[in-house]
Amino acid sequence: MMMSRGLWLLVLACLLGWAKPVTAHPILQTMVEVRLQPKAVRLHLVLPSSELAFALVEAGQIPRPPPLFKAYPALPASMVRAYVFSHLAAKGRDGQAWRVAVQGLAPPNERLPDGDPAKDWLVDVDLIPPDGQNVGSVVLRLGTITREVVNHTAIVSLMQDWQGGVLPQNAVLLGRVERGEGSIAITPGAGLAWKAMVQMVQMGLWHIAEGADHQAFLLTLLLTAGLIPLGKGWVAAGGWRALTRDVVWRASAFTLGHSLSLLATSLGWLPEGGQRIELLIALSVALSALHTLHPIYAGRETWIAGFFGLIHGMAFATAIRDMALPVGQVLLATLGFNIGIELAQLALVAVALPVVLMSRQWDAEAILRWSGALLALGCALVWVVERI
Repeated sequence: MMMSRGLWLLVLACLLGWAKPVTAHPILQTMVEVRLQPKAVRLHLVLPSSELAFALVEAGQIPRPPPLFKAYPALPASMVRAYVFSHLAAKGRDGQAWRVAVQGLAPPNERLPDGDPAKDWLVDVDLIPPDGQNVGSVVLRLGTITREVVNHTAIVSLMQDWQGGVLPQNAVLLGRVERGEGSIAITPGAGLAWKAMVQMVQMGLWHIAEGADHQAFLLTLLLTAGLIPLGKGWVAAGGWRALTRDVVWRASAFTLGHSLSLLATSLGWLPEGGQRIELLIALSVALSALHTLHPIYAGRETWIAGFFGLIHGMAFATAIRDMALPVGQVLLATLGFNIGIELAQLALVAVALPVVLMSRQWDAEAILRWSGALLALGCALVWVVERI
């Protein structure tokens, strides 16, 4: 008897379903991110919690669990710190040993600065050259988990070397360690700091290009430019000159605000932007959208743009602050990042301004303003809920 078409489809669906689990079990690996600083090499280790627990069992530091156990017991932070310390070593090319200092630990499920819980053990370690020397070439000896777990692999990547022109978006693979211990050479670059500056400009550009909340705020600033309040609504006044004047003043105030807070936050003078700052940014979009629909702070748009610019700048600074650069490099990184932000803002204004101007010539200003404001308001409300 021939199988019906429905049965053939059912068999095909089952086969496709069985094929999916091939990619459903990711290989657990240790990730080691290397960042070069003037006086230390900072290692950020991401240790899979289950693999780390198994390594500690094999090392005899925690009891072996019974058969068919559901989960390993929670590991004490002091035990993990000691384990990492004993599985790392570093020597300069002259053979002198470097000091290993565990600077921070974040266990699984601990809340991170960005508000998300850690999924694995996160460990920050500094490799410090002797006698206060500046960082030079060093050989890292690594055996975390790989020493006890035969099929485990550690991937080591250079994430940051300002003088060598390496930043996180173009990380360089240094090597991998497996089956015991392995040595990884870390050699600082030189003469390529201009590449780092170019990457900071690109980072600023992409931050705005990918930041829908920043774009929405800028667009709401533009939609009321050249308008004056009339009752509960708006009316155009002054033509294209008033429109251009308002755009210049508001954009300049926003730029000044975020430039000041970007620099201050990058230097550590203001608290690091986190979930609360992201929530304030969403609220700033919502308030600006409501003002576009109904005048709330008419005549004070420039001051409001500058104030909200301060808040947006604290969020901009997260990318720079995470690099932990020295002051001189922070200034250069902030300059490059800010240039990228300004280029993106200019591009956004260059596209939106003619559209706003044409809408007023064609008596479609209210349609464009209401459509843009309602879209921004809807997005802002979604962001507020997500960030709460």
